[in-house]
Amino acid sequence: MRRGGARCRGLLTGVCLLFAILAGGRAAAAADVAVINIGWHTGIALRVTDIDPVRIPETEAFAGLMWIEFGWGDRDFYQDPDPDLSDYFSAVFLNTPAIMHLVGIPVSPQDYFPSSEVVVFPVTDAEHARLQKFIAGSFKRPEGGRAPAIARGLYPASLFYDAIGSFSLTNTCNSWVARGLADAGLIESAEGIVTAGGVMTALRSALADRRSVVER
Repeated sequence: MRRGGARCRGLLTGVCLLFAILAGGRAAAAADVAVINIGWHTGIALRVTDIDPVRIPETEAFAGLMWIEFGWGDRDFYQDPDPDLSDYFSAVFLNTPAIMHLVGIPVSPQDYFPSSEVVVFPVTDAEHARLQKFIAGSFKRPEGGRAPAIARGLYPASLFYDAIGSFSLTNTCNSWVARGLADAGLIESAEGIVTAGGVMTALRSALADRRSVVER
């Protein structure tokens, strides 16, 4: 009888330990992040409900939407829906002012960008906080305030904001995404990444050992 009781207690302990491990795994993956690749440009998307508006107050303009995509790029080229040869030249060969582009997404990123490559993956609270810190640090803000929108964006619910940094052939929109992922600890390094393909290759390598990856 005693032996049976010990066996039951051991089994109960094992079951409790299993539940604790599973619960710990769920707690570790606290939020989802999406990286969106439209072919030449990548951006980072976060769920609106996961964003700290104190850290990124510009996102308050997108209340009621599901996700926000953050992009960084050349100020003139990014804002022009039909750039000419001079825009391409200045964006690629000159150090030009940068701009932030925020896109409010009412559905999942996969549904909003059906022709694009979208990778959605879970991150921890700490990783998400570091990613938000990186994004927040990319806005050019007035002292102690929030950055004002300077123009309407390229999508129905989107806005442009002044950004910190300069765009160049070696510091592209994709370099910005790679630095954000690296700062958050989601890829090993951003060094040398300038293309969308470079971002996605680094991300897929880093996610190889992660579970619950959803991609399209």
